[in-house]
Amino acid sequence: MIEMHLRSGYPLYCAEAFSRMYYYPSPYVTPMLKYDGLNGGSGYSGWQNLITGRFNISSQATITMYGDYSDGSGTINVQFRNDTTITITARAYIVITEDSLYYLGPNGDPWHNHVARDYVPNQVGQYVTIPAGDSVTVTQPFTIQTGWDEGMCEIVAWLQTDGTRKMWQGAKIPVTALVGVEENKSDIEPIHTVTSAPNPCVNHTSFQFELPISTGYRIDVYDVSGRHVKTLSGVGSGNAESLQWNLKDNAGSPVSSGVYCYRFVSELFSTSGKIIVR
Repeated sequence: MIEMHLRSGYPLYCAEAFSRMYYYPSPYVTPMLKYDGLNGGSGYSGWQNLITGRFNISSQATITMYGDYSDGSGTINVQFRNDTTITITARAYIVITEDSLYYLGPNGDPWHNHVARDYVPNQVGQYVTIPAGDSVTVTQPFTIQTGWDEGMCEIVAWLQTDGTRKMWQGAKIPVTALVGVEENKSDIEPIHTVTSAPNPCVNHTSFQFELPISTGYRIDVYDVSGRHVKTLSGVGSGNAESLQWNLKDNAGSPVSSGVYCYRFVSELFSTSGKIIVR
């Protein structure tokens, strides 16, 4: 959730956030929770259940963020991947937010988090069309202005449909996490990727990856409705791994033909992908 300060002339005001407020239906009173194409009311007490409920709805899109940052400026790359079997046409939004800001607002709130600081490049966003199973990457330069605490700034990205205002997926990354590390060519770089083959598959598929010895990992597989299908887990051997999935669910029943998404999580890195079962 991004906090929008809408009173011009007051601290923390962001003109782009004020303009974006009108992307949603009226009323335009503050405070007011806006989510998807709906108004969540003006009472803080009722927001938690709405937000928690929305988080519990599985997404059919995946966002991966990476880039570089140094001395107040950088570049953010946001990959939006379509995990559905239909084409997604939506707007991609990127905004810089800042946390832990102290300001006694007109409503008496002294602390403000996730405050919108700058929409990159603007609050209109960028139209993207993503075919089923494909992805697009949006790249934008950004600047952290003097007076902002870079340690409290995050870059937030999301994919949202016009009309219904449906939110497909959102993600965020701390600005300081984008600080690049100079490559030491004498070191062996770990491969932070996971692939599955064969894909498409009929009888089985195998996940290929590499982790340092004794590094724990977990792979969760979901169908396109978000239903959890299978969990695979183990520890790295320090060598290239090839972990086979026999296309059966946790109950031992063969899965149906279709598109499945997997989430790989380890102590070192995490990623996701899709598998087509025929």
